Amino acid sequence: MLDKLKDTAKHTFIYSLGNLSTKIIGLLLLPLYTSKLSLLDYGQFAILETTTMFLTMVLGLRIVSSMMRWSAETDVPQEQNKIFFNTYLILLITAVVINILFIPTKDWLSSLFFSSSNYSHYFTVIFGIIGFEIINQVPMNIFRFQGKPTIYSIVFATKLVIVLVLNIYFLVYAETGIIGIFYSQLIANAIQMLFTIPILLAHFHYKLDVDLIKEMLEYSIPLIFSAISVQILAIGDRYIIKYLLDYSQVGIYSLGYKIAGVLNVFIVQAFALGFLPIAYKMQKSKDAHIFFKKVFKYLTMLLVFGSLGLSLFAREILLVFTVNPDFQIAYKVVPLITIAIIFKGIQYMFLLGFHYVKKTKYVAYIVTFALFINIGLNFLLIPIYGIWGAAFATVTSSLLISVISYFVSQKFYPIRYEIGKMFLVFLVGIILYFTAKALPITNIYLRVLVKLMICTLYPVLLYLLRFYEKTELNKMKKVLIRFRK
Repeated sequence: MLDKLKDTAKHTFIYSLGNLSTKIIGLLLLPLYTSKLSLLDYGQFAILETTTMFLTMVLGLRIVSSMMRWSAETDVPQEQNKIFFNTYLILLITAVVINILFIPTKDWLSSLFFSSSNYSHYFTVIFGIIGFEIINQVPMNIFRFQGKPTIYSIVFATKLVIVLVLNIYFLVYAETGIIGIFYSQLIANAIQMLFTIPILLAHFHYKLDVDLIKEMLEYSIPLIFSAISVQILAIGDRYIIKYLLDYSQVGIYSLGYKIAGVLNVFIVQAFALGFLPIAYKMQKSKDAHIFFKKVFKYLTMLLVFGSLGLSLFAREILLVFTVNPDFQIAYKVVPLITIAIIFKGIQYMFLLGFHYVKKTKYVAYIVTFALFINIGLNFLLIPIYGIWGAAFATVTSSLLISVISYFVSQKFYPIRYEIGKMFLVFLVGIILYFTAKALPITNIYLRVLVKLMICTLYPVLLYLLRFYEKTELNKMKKVLIRFRK
């Protein structure tokens, strides 16, 4: 079990390094976006970007989840390669079909989003991006399944560097505006596909298996509905903000979400990328329950620590990376959004229980229920509290998913998670956050220093409150001794 815990930590760390490029490039692009785009333009870009993400997730059919699940059940390379090939075939056909079917709707979409047909070419580019993104899921998930986080991270980071360079060209030199950002993504995704084709050819067993495809689709179809609900939960508030308020408020909220999203990228996504293949292989082990319990404990600790750091330093981050002062108010929504992301990480652990026993329909039920609550709260709270109402609705629905998924999943795959320790780390994080906020320090340098000191108190207080077990402390000491040598 210790080896699996080390593998989880190692893979999460490497994926975090790969995802680091996402945030570094995102931060580098912030001054560019805030200087070349107005707050209104940034809001329009945010809506188009979230729409692209939503359609990619839904139209990808969640078939890569089936690919990972079925591949984990066999140790025969030829069988795994057959699964890879059939998955790629499904997604390739899907990518071609959606571009044929949806491109004729570009004028209608342009009128829907911009009240004008002059932006129809935006959607031609966007559907091209979606097609490439869907296809590129297969090689990237093969890297994950084979435990090659370094290769995954290199490919991912290279793509982002290409996006960065092209963004600078299109926004600074070509002065194309919003569409230049999407041109960059289209070209980068096309290059990624060309680069990974030789790798795919080496991992394919070219045998069409209709029965396999049916089984995989039966598994993934419930996940499609849950994916729709998850994506609407993640991005639906921006559409409601646009409807009830305006694009400028969408811009502020989206920027706050982008800062809070550091927590999602560095911990939640990196953890999910590294943990899922290990979890599928570990689920039937005699030590599985202990393993999952320990992973949950330290995942929660890291999430709260990351939330504390981002919440305290969001203002300073925006002061450094945004040119236009109109954008800087976004720091105020970051704390609430990071809390929602904490629950997103927690619910990920609970929802996996349904995957282990192939009861994914319950994921769809739970997330869909939370979606209706979220939409209702958004329409209720946004007119009163503005974008803070949207953030509160997100926190509430994320908490709801976590609570329901915990109790329901225990009936199918019971694990005695250390819920008391989870409340402990929340309590420590909340106390430290409000302590920092209560200090009347106006000097920015002194304020940063005090916040750093408060962040360092987090693991110390957990130690004093006996969060760590004696055996865990002993293992930590051994790791530190080895590191010093």
